[in-house]
Amino acid sequence: MGNLLTKLRKDNLQAMKDKDVLKKGVLTLVISSIALAEKENGKELELGEELTFIQKEIKQVKEALKETPVTRTDLIEANEKKLALLESYLPKQLSEEEVKEKILAFMEENGLEPIRPNQGKIMNGILGMYKGQTDGKTVNMVLRTIIK
Repeated sequence: MGNLLTKLRKDNLQAMKDKDVLKKGVLTLVISSIALAEKENGKELELGEELTFIQKEIKQVKEALKETPVTRTDLIEANEKKLALLESYLPKQLSEEEVKEKILAFMEENGLEPIRPNQGKIMNGILGMYKGQTDGKTVNMVLRTIIK
């Protein structure tokens, strides 16, 4: 069991003791996803792999927030709490400027020119190296400012 999964289970147990229904629900969902992936792969997931499940859940919550009518303040508040909870399990996120620096360094190290055909290689390289510290949307947005 990975360190993140252990922490999630410990926090889930505490949420049950505290009768924190929201936290328990969110953590149970993430724990189930990670545990299922480990079972399917037949091996323990690494931290970066575990973090992808939290990032997927964050993406879903953000999409739900966008689609929630502004009159439903109860749903908006619940989703914002879920988002804050999930983000607390991610490592410090890279700023757009830091992502730009990482992309430029990666391109220089690998001899890649800032042209559209190299976009996939650059995206995969950055997302692989900085799993959990940034997401594809941010990398893509920054990369579009660099590539001509």
